[in-house]
Amino acid sequence: HQRNWAAGQVLVALAAGKGGAADEEIGDDELKFEMIDALIAKSRNASEIGITTCDWHTEVYDEAPEGYKMLLDKGIDMVDVEVGSTAVTLLADVLTNDQPRYCMRLTPRPTYGFGMMLSKKLVYNWTVIHPLETTMKKLGVETAEMLMLHTEGGARMNFAFWVYDAVAEAYRNGLCNKVGLSHANADISTVKRVQDELQRRGVPLSSVRLPLSLLDRSALELVQECKRLGIQVFATTPLGRDELASGRYTASNPTGGEIAVPRFTLAQLIPLRPLHEALANVAARVRSRTEKLVGTTTITLQWVRTKGASPFCDVESEANAKAILMCQDWKLEPDEVAMLDKAADEVDKNRPAGYRG
Repeated sequence: HQRNWAAGQVLVALAAGKGGAADEEIGDDELKFEMIDALIAKSRNASEIGITTCDWHTEVYDEAPEGYKMLLDKGIDMVDVEVGSTAVTLLADVLTNDQPRYCMRLTPRPTYGFGMMLSKKLVYNWTVIHPLETTMKKLGVETAEMLMLHTEGGARMNFAFWVYDAVAEAYRNGLCNKVGLSHANADISTVKRVQDELQRRGVPLSSVRLPLSLLDRSALELVQECKRLGIQVFATTPLGRDELASGRYTASNPTGGEIAVPRFTLAQLIPLRPLHEALANVAARVRSRTEKLVGTTTITLQWVRTKGASPFCDVESEANAKAILMCQDWKLEPDEVAMLDKAADEVDKNRPAGYRG
């Protein structure tokens, strides 16, 4: 699986204004910069929907949710999974005709101060490559679609140089097709720092994974910056904390239509009423013009996509899986997006400063 870097070397030569051997190597198949620009533009506008397995635990589930299998059969095949998590066991037991594209989040193992003393190969294997290969073997894949460097919580993302070296080694050896960054509190300086570290090793930064929903829009500016850099953004918790941005749980319907004890109090739901009403109004408009059975959860996911991010949605409920399928073949109109933005602004005014949901 060793990668061939010849084409990349030619591009570097061209970018530097060098001719000679580079010109000869291109020959009749001259690389056209218009094509490269088109690919960058495509990556800036890329927006798909993926499945997250963050809350899949073997203590809760005996097998993967039915919604997961249903979406795979329908071609929704980007799957977000943490390396070494219990979700790997559940995913490995799913029998499917189509191989998922795994986006593997990996938190590099600490070296406990021995990183400078051990051999490079040992450090690479310990921090990144061995955990990655172990998970890939369990899932029965030889290459991950995406390897994401992951940091949990609000800690500052600051990896040792050998972590970037190890990621580059995994990329060169074909263990992953792309490399990304996963950090809840990422900002543009973090993204550029990681991008620079990877570029020095010949690896492009392809994506960033961060929280984004109608109830947490703090990352919108970063999403736009990433689009300008040609970096795809994956949105975690696109339905908001506890799915309160889905419009399923409202002050007038606190159980979400289920026969159950309400999950939320009126004190939690009433401040969200402007958003929930806007979601319902937009859903009604979309149903009228598309003749699709579109609900508020689908509207929420489409809002995330209009902002330039690809939502990673949990499908432990079949309702979410169906909502994902309803996102296909249509888009929100600009005035509908404006209605949702205005409602989210109104909700923000009535919540404590710094609150994210």
